[in-house]
Amino acid sequence: MRHVTVLLLSAAVFALAPAVRAADEPKDIIAKAIKANGGEEKLNKFQAGITKIKGKLQVPNIGETDFTSTNSFMYPDKFKEEVELTVAGMKIAIVSIGNGDQYSINANGTEVPIEDNLKKVFKNASHAMKVARLTTMVKDKGYELSLLGESDVNKAKAIGIKVAMKDHTDVNLYFDVKTHYLVKVESRTIDPASGNEVTEERILQGYEKNADGLATPKKITVLRDGKPYMDAEILEMKFLEKLDEGDFKK
Repeated sequence: MRHVTVLLLSAAVFALAPAVRAADEPKDIIAKAIKANGGEEKLNKFQAGITKIKGKLQVPNIGETDFTSTNSFMYPDKFKEEVELTVAGMKIAIVSIGNGDQYSINANGTEVPIEDNLKKVFKNASHAMKVARLTTMVKDKGYELSLLGESDVNKAKAIGIKVAMKDHTDVNLYFDVKTHYLVKVESRTIDPASGNEVTEERILQGYEKNADGLATPKKITVLRDGKPYMDAEILEMKFLEKLDEGDFKK
């Protein structure tokens, strides 16, 4: 953990950083965010990672419950989520895997049928993961970027960019105008419990630089249609050059 003096120094530096000008183009904002997060070279070097989190989750018809989760990913399209929680006194272990267009969910050893709604959830999650990578949009001409204007996120000014791509859900990215960190990811997705389409907001807070110079948030808050869905603390975020392909198989 950083010393208090370092935190104060960082705060002073960020306070002096120039705010996003109205004339900035979307790609200029993305470029500043990439630099703030460690730079394009480092971001492209680490194509995989493992994140461990704990927090509280809103379970339909049950209410708030504690959970822990280990999430693995490897670009461009592989991710695995291992969640443990207790519902009505019963411990539940859920493993969800996305590997290209192949998806699976296993709950306490039982395979869950992947219906169309769940396929959309996986597809949306995979797309949002690549968009939040930021460097993906630098060279790929398939992305259409447009400004959304300023709004308040985490009690600070943020500038929004709409990311559109054919056959994919639009994703809105919001960047702090002083630090240039990504502070909110917003998109439409399917709520698996109800099957209804909802607006999901992922709010990221407490960025710190790791030993490799990559910026990582310490807290994630998720809202669905403006209502609390998840509030979690990031215990560990480790970036790697690659993971075993076998980690993303059923």
